[in-house]
Amino acid sequence: MKKVLVVSAAMGEGHNATGRALEDAVKRLWPEATVGWLDALDVMGAGVGPLFRWIYVSNVQRTPWLYEFFYRSLWRHRWFATASKRFVGVWCGWRLARKIRTFEPDLVLSTYPLGSAGLDWLRRHHRLDAPTGAWVSDFAPHPFWVYGDLDLNLVMHEQAVPPALKCVPEAKVIVSAPPVRAAFAPGDRMTARQRLGLPPDAFIALVSCGSLGFGDVEDAAKALLKAHPDVVPVVVTGRNEALRRRLQPLADAEPRLHVLGWTDEMPAYTVAADAVVTNAGGATGLEALACGRPVLMHRPIAAHGRANAELMAEAGLAIVCETDRELGDAVRELIASPERWKAMAEAATRHCDGTGRLEDGLLALSKLTPAAREGSAAR
Repeated sequence: MKKVLVVSAAMGEGHNATGRALEDAVKRLWPEATVGWLDALDVMGAGVGPLFRWIYVSNVQRTPWLYEFFYRSLWRHRWFATASKRFVGVWCGWRLARKIRTFEPDLVLSTYPLGSAGLDWLRRHHRLDAPTGAWVSDFAPHPFWVYGDLDLNLVMHEQAVPPALKCVPEAKVIVSAPPVRAAFAPGDRMTARQRLGLPPDAFIALVSCGSLGFGDVEDAAKALLKAHPDVVPVVVTGRNEALRRRLQPLADAEPRLHVLGWTDEMPAYTVAADAVVTNAGGATGLEALACGRPVLMHRPIAAHGRANAELMAEAGLAIVCETDRELGDAVRELIASPERWKAMAEAATRHCDGTGRLEDGLLALSKLTPAAREGSAAR
């Protein structure tokens, strides 16, 4: 019986969502497989998870300049990126070692950069023989995502391969199908709208900024309401109850606005939408692409959010809206020019069809046994 270990982290929901998609694919491939999970932040020590989550949210919301400075430093100074990754690798790696030794996995799948750093450290110190891959769930990889000693680094689009190799030129990088659950797939908009009670003829703009619901969500909702009388914004606030409460008076005053908290119906809402409005380009963006929906990146968050937005725009999969006015303009353009909407939707569908299945990446990884690795290195 195959044993598969997922190394993730509860940093919002994105990394765990990627892990769940991989777990589903594992079960489709090997129904009898045992799948174990490790949270890299929990492994790194008591209190590390809450501390790192606080640092991340604080940087994005209060000190984006600091987050941007750290992100740009990783790119500008290779020594800084290498030192940072080695430091985290030692910290996480030696703590992972005992847990991995106990589980004895046949495959290791990482969805979180700090976990990948620990796995890379283990591989370099000959303490990890199982084939190990890192799924880069950001559209644009950054230096902390990519590792030369892991068997595979899996990115989400051909456009992401050059920046991944720029991070680590010797890394083994391939393109994966978007790591989203099978429920996120093209479907019939009218059927989804009927089931969810949404108007059939409106332009549905799904606003989703991750489980933490941070960023300029309220401004996005107001801009969408002003953009066009046919626009119906559906705002998913995730676990951010304070945001939901702030938006409720606006929804009470404007019947077109739908405000949701945490919901298990995200696949249906994504299929029902004409466009998905987000600000980071991680799991939400990948889910939109898997459903063949254009992405509007509204005021992208600092660092990785801005990088994701730029690369998705280059690939023809997103429109970057730096201001509320640009968001309104983008929506009006999609309403007035159905051919633009169709081109973006088809580009998303083509990409997802062209990258095959998540199972393909898992199969490729499973064939990379220690003997196969040594043979490849010898050649």
